[in-house]
Amino acid sequence: MAISVGIDLGTTFSAVAYIDPKTKLPQIIPNGEGSKLTPSVIQFLDGEVIFGGEAEDAYNAGEEDCVATFKREMGETKPYCYIGGKPYTSEDLSAMLLRHLKEEAEATLGDTIKEAVITVPAYFYSKEREATIRAAEKAGLKVKKIIDEPNAAAMAYGLNHWRENANILVYDLGGGTFDVTLVHMGKNGELSTITTRGNHKLGGRDWDARIEDILVARFENETDLSIRNDSELWSIVSGMSEGVKKQLSAQNMQSVKVSATFPDYGKATVTITKAEFEENTADLLDRTGALCLAVLEEAGLTKKDVTDVLLVGGSTRMPQVPEYLQRMFNKKPLSHVNPDEAVALGAAIQSSKANEDYTSLVLKVVDGKKTTDRANFGLSSHVSVKAERKLNSLSMLTLRETTAHAMGIIAINDEGNRYYNEIIIPANHPRPVRAAKKFRFYTSPHSNNELAIYVLQGDSEDPLDCQITYKYVVTGIQHVNRGEKIGTVIRIQYSYDVNGVIHIQARQEDGTVDLPIRREEVPEDISRFGRPVTSENTDQGFNVGLQLGTRSGQSVVHKYKPVTFSNVKWDKYDNIATHPSGAQFNEPTVHVIANEENIEFHGYNISEMNEGVRYSIDPSDDFEIECDINTSTISPHPGGYLEISLGLISAHLTENGGDILLDGASVATVAPRFHLRMSLTDGGQYEVEIDGRAVGSKFKASKSRVDVRFGFVHESHYCQLLSHAYISDISMMQAVGGEGDDNPDTDTWND
Repeated sequence: MAISVGIDLGTTFSAVAYIDPKTKLPQIIPNGEGSKLTPSVIQFLDGEVIFGGEAEDAYNAGEEDCVATFKREMGETKPYCYIGGKPYTSEDLSAMLLRHLKEEAEATLGDTIKEAVITVPAYFYSKEREATIRAAEKAGLKVKKIIDEPNAAAMAYGLNHWRENANILVYDLGGGTFDVTLVHMGKNGELSTITTRGNHKLGGRDWDARIEDILVARFENETDLSIRNDSELWSIVSGMSEGVKKQLSAQNMQSVKVSATFPDYGKATVTITKAEFEENTADLLDRTGALCLAVLEEAGLTKKDVTDVLLVGGSTRMPQVPEYLQRMFNKKPLSHVNPDEAVALGAAIQSSKANEDYTSLVLKVVDGKKTTDRANFGLSSHVSVKAERKLNSLSMLTLRETTAHAMGIIAINDEGNRYYNEIIIPANHPRPVRAAKKFRFYTSPHSNNELAIYVLQGDSEDPLDCQITYKYVVTGIQHVNRGEKIGTVIRIQYSYDVNGVIHIQARQEDGTVDLPIRREEVPEDISRFGRPVTSENTDQGFNVGLQLGTRSGQSVVHKYKPVTFSNVKWDKYDNIATHPSGAQFNEPTVHVIANEENIEFHGYNISEMNEGVRYSIDPSDDFEIECDINTSTISPHPGGYLEISLGLISAHLTENGGDILLDGASVATVAPRFHLRMSLTDGGQYEVEIDGRAVGSKFKASKSRVDVRFGFVHESHYCQLLSHAYISDISMMQAVGGEGDDNPDTDTWND
């Protein structure tokens, strides 16, 4: 019968594993050469494609038409190589290798492979993950799941070494990639990824490259040959580097003599020491160490909170790696798993399990930035780690992976002058996970009504510091008659699926059918997202830059937004055409003083005054204003009065207070000092509160704009008395074009 397998598609070596039906344990499937590992190398020779040890030998010997380390370019659309004039992408080459691995495993087992769990570096972006899935499908493999390499290794380790409450730092240094992942062992075999970092272009091959540099310099000095400028001579030296690395990694090996025979010169011998190898690669180790510390910092833990460090990946066999980690964490790293086989074995364990259900989004805001809320992750340093034990069966072991990268969108700030990264799903959040947001979209009967979404992966607020993964364009948006004024609601759903792949869906208003979405490549020139927002740097033909909290063609529907003197345009008005002048009046230059939360009205020796500030709102807006009123310093008659109004709500207040009116009728009598709240909602619902007590409400729709006004009126006559009125501690909230939506969040939906 057909079986499920786990495949470690590695940069330098690959392996296939399955669950042995007899032992019920994961086991590596040997290839046709009887080896548990297959070099990730392909040779094209006279129309034949060669894999395995033969291809690796040819590559190390510098023969032509051999390709390796192509995993590093996974997701790139440009060709990785040309063979016989034919282009091959990394995806193409990976598909060829996967087909070979599949056929070899099937031949060994005498059975058909039904589906596979395939591993990838934890720090792979969505593009690389999607390319891996496509490569597998080209190879005739049904992908059950893509699993992160450190997590797979942690599963293989945890099966026999489970310790409840342990925090294990998985240090995975392979031939071409590096990942570091913090996993937590919970109750009942629940393995959870907490945080992860990585670099999918850092690995053992970079150590090889440093050896190459040393050897080339030594051989050039020894022979006077220009090896760097001669591809044939270079290939002779480059094929030696990995072997030299392995020799220098052997126990008690302090130096290695390396010999090479060059055309027209003969044999030359040079020496490289272990000390200079370690000195020349120390910076590479430091790069991995910095990522280890970043993982702990994001998790809110210290080095003391790490129970153990688990070594994974063939490059961790270099003695400098465990020595470096022991110095960093003050404990000897674990080597309980075979670093070459653990990832495939863990993938095989996952192949026996059902995929996880979608989890709820759990967020908190720290310093204004959305992050994952880990309050219920069991990470307390006060919880003791329980004794190690074996899990009785594979069924006891479960895994919940996380998002390696935050998912955001390119948005426009509230002021409308710059682009920024609006995070939707933060990094290191359990996956699979969905989030949905509501957007205000203003339709037109004369356009295509298309909405562009630029999806980002990364934490930086600057879009240019993140990876712009794709550009999605929502189409099929129906025009609505109220579109020019109020707009329509578009619900956008963002997902990280079980594989860490991004999905975007959209629905209009309360529709139950997804709108069409096309995915486009991101333009080559994206520099405009680092410049101020202008009409010249926006896309033509459809709206871009989803704007949060403001009334624009791309705005999220917020219930309210803060409104203060600093971010709205208050109009000063003066209804007195001219003021008398002369010493007998001695009027101040400024009558109305407004700052961030206060308005002051001043008059001294004034003859006549009708001045103030006003703010105009649309009747469809939801609006609320609260403030403290003080008219006690207004001089007795004929000093004047404070004028307040919001549509139907009005008041003329003297030094003794006065009446609050609603549509001309008194609803409250107030003292000189009181707290006032006025609101207009639902297109015409007026409400008034005095000192926290509701005093009146009335509905009356308006088709014209509504003013909120604060003014001071002083009748025309001679006056030598000082008059002051104060409105302080003002707070205002506004929903632009509101339809009663509490916030931009909305319910998610199933595919």
